[in-house]
Amino acid sequence: MNHQARVSRNLERRIHNAERDLFAAVGADVEEFFIELAQTGLRVRVLSHGRGPAVVLLHGVSESAAIWSPLFTKLGHFRLLAVDLPGHGLSDPAVFRRGQVREHARRLIDDILDALGLDEVPVIGHSLGGMFALWHVAAGSERISEVVAIGEPGVALPGVRVRMPLSILTVRGLGVAVLRSPSPRRFYRRLLARGLGPAEIAAAPDPLIEVLRLSARRPQNARTVASVMHAIDKFRRARAESVLTNAELAAITAPTIFILGSGDPYLSIEGARSSIDRIQGARLHEVPCGHAPWLVDAEHVAGLIAEDFRLDLSI
Repeated sequence: MNHQARVSRNLERRIHNAERDLFAAVGADVEEFFIELAQTGLRVRVLSHGRGPAVVLLHGVSESAAIWSPLFTKLGHFRLLAVDLPGHGLSDPAVFRRGQVREHARRLIDDILDALGLDEVPVIGHSLGGMFALWHVAAGSERISEVVAIGEPGVALPGVRVRMPLSILTVRGLGVAVLRSPSPRRFYRRLLARGLGPAEIAAAPDPLIEVLRLSARRPQNARTVASVMHAIDKFRRARAESVLTNAELAAITAPTIFILGSGDPYLSIEGARSSIDRIQGARLHEVPCGHAPWLVDAEHVAGLIAEDFRLDLSI
């Protein structure tokens, strides 16, 4: 076994150990399995929790499926299928290219739903995951029956600012170096706090921070994250092709709900509202936090999701 393979194996072992501690901390009984994607030829990991109607969860950039764990036990009436997107968590890497990201995302979601045996399903997406889902429904697909976008959905809405630390990741070469650097835990927490919000990181379980830190350091993950950031963003703003036009927003027919933090660092509530109002029937819930509301108050966010899905969590 060569050095790179040993490093990768060691990181995977440490990620699994941190996830074991995380799931124990939140009281979740999580099943891990892998699916093979026919169109894209990738092997991606899924974390499954609960029983009931299926819901697919798509995380944000440089995160992993484990970031949803605080919601798992709050939404136990669903079969939650949290996917490690390519080049995140323990999934195979991918290369995203400028001008092709939307098509890549469309094929990726179709591939995931095919592999899971789901003709249509609600999707909960955070940041990048929310953007992928909105791109999908804006293109006219009916396979996503409902979208819940938690946190600003990437750069899908006009006016989003690309801020530190994400802006560094858009720079060729530099993004990979930053992600792979063996940053001390304290420094990594500060970076996450800038990206997600200080309240989110203060409330997040320590093992979750360790899962994200270790996952970002996998060489193949770092390259994937850097490629997707360069493909969708310039240093300070989104590339024009990443942003949904007014016509595309108006064309979305799937029921859509936004759960946004009042202190989201990437776009103000008012800035988001002007775009959300163009989506027929879309609803906006404002919560007092930053970019990842469920890390601050999982029960409240679960209640908003259940209300939207018309599910009584008290049963």
